[in-house]
Amino acid sequence: MKPAEAVPTLERPLRLLGFFSEERPYWGLSELARASGWSKATCLRSLRALERHGMLVREGERYRLGPRLLHLGAVVKAAYPARGVALPLMQALREATGQSVQWVVRDGLEGVYLEVLEARVRVRLYIAPGRRAPLYAGASTRLLLAFAPEEVQRAVFSAERRAYTPATPVDPARLRELLAQTRKTGFAASFGELEPHSAELAAPIRGPEGEVLAALSLAGAEALYREEERLGEYLRALNQTA
Repeated sequence: MKPAEAVPTLERPLRLLGFFSEERPYWGLSELARASGWSKATCLRSLRALERHGMLVREGERYRLGPRLLHLGAVVKAAYPARGVALPLMQALREATGQSVQWVVRDGLEGVYLEVLEARVRVRLYIAPGRRAPLYAGASTRLLLAFAPEEVQRAVFSAERRAYTPATPVDPARLRELLAQTRKTGFAASFGELEPHSAELAAPIRGPEGEVLAALSLAGAEALYREEERLGEYLRALNQTA
């Protein structure tokens, strides 16, 4: 992290927002100061600005993301160019398969679950809209990595990779093998890489020049995706929709 004096004043609150995640939704002032490498006074000024604008809420000695971000998230989804085209098809895919359906885009070295249609079955995998995941773990995010520019792939391989479960492909050789397989077949599959006993299938959404714009995926309980006949049905429905 750059020292505070190297970061423009207007950017400092945005940098602090980046520390909040599903894994770490609450932060205290001292914790943010240590994580950012900034002084408590610098962090506090940014936190107060974010709190005034509804971006953060203070609960005791800790902060969490505020309701203003929910509104902004809804605006992002509503304004996303492909949403009007994709949403009816995603709804039809959910009805045909009974599985959760996701629309995932790349943001830097992470994937963002921009649209999530929750499954209607009793046993289902819940993925929160707006969830972020590393590009190396999970079918949809790894598919985006497989077709990402070379500099993005180099950055992922050079960075430390966290093992979310024993199935997370952190080994470089294994990850390269999976990426090559995705480029060859045009789809990606994952089993328990981010959450135990979960599975995800992903296919690319391509633009007019063949570039991969997003990943469309199905997700649910791993046991369902281990059945060969059912897996084939899911893949056919997913590819047709994509």
